[in-house]
Amino acid sequence: MLVQWCHGAPGMVASLAQTFPSERSEALDTLLLQAGELTWQAGPLKKGSGLCHGTAGNGYAFLKLHQRTGDELWLVRARQFAMHAIGQYQQSRALYGASRYTLWTGDLGLAVYLWHCITTEAALPSLDVM
Repeated sequence: MLVQWCHGAPGMVASLAQTFPSERSEALDTLLLQAGELTWQAGPLKKGSGLCHGTAGNGYAFLKLHQRTGDELWLVRARQFAMHAIGQYQQSRALYGASRYTLWTGDLGLAVYLWHCITTEAALPSLDVM
């Protein structure tokens, strides 16, 4: 089962969390929370630290759920994914001797995600901003 931003539950949460106000759709809230829990249970991705098919992209599901629910658990989880993604970045840099400079599959997306984990924003680049 694919559980990554571009292929499953995390992307659905990030894309739909702002669709309806939380008080208007209990069914959507339940679905989003279940998708967030699935993302958490699946854990950080092995593919890398980026947004698309990476740990940072999945982490945005947690930031969106924090924004939607106000539950600090989701912010804690987002920050735990952020710490893991930093380790992935460091490992990749050491292995390949270079950085990746793209927004969706590289270090730029990770940097934006890390900033949002600090500021508690959930504005996913190009989906919510631009």
